[in-house]
Parts: sequence; C-alpha cells; structure tokens
Amino acid sequence: METVVCPVCKQKLGVQAYIGVDSRVVCANPKCNTTLRITSRKPLKAEVVPVAQLINDPDSSPESYG
Repeated sequence: METVVCPVCKQKLGVQAYIGVDSRVVCANPKCNTTLRITSRKPLKAEVVPVAQLINDPDSSPESYG
C-alpha cells in the first residue's frame, strides 16, 4: 500500500494497489472529507475534485481509502 497526502488537510491516506489513475478517494479525516482524484501512480499523486464536478456526475462514487 502506498500513501498520498490530502492537499487540503495534510492527512496521510493509504491507497491500495488496485486503485488506478482517475479513481476517486475520500480523505480519511472526518473534519475534511474531501473527494480526491488519483492523478498519477508513480509517483502517487492526488488532486481535489471540485464540488461542481461531483454534483454533475451522480453515477461516480469514490473508492474507499486504505
């Protein structure tokens, strides 16, 4: 398992190997709860998904974090 840091709250998140690029994950910090998109696997990077994009894509649900 690799880790990525939430760009909002700096919480370390464990990301399982099966979670690929463009997958969404949710920050494990209950006070943050930001949806992130995996942008790269090597090195592992994530970016914040804008709220407007989440509202416009109701069929997309984030993966769980490790």
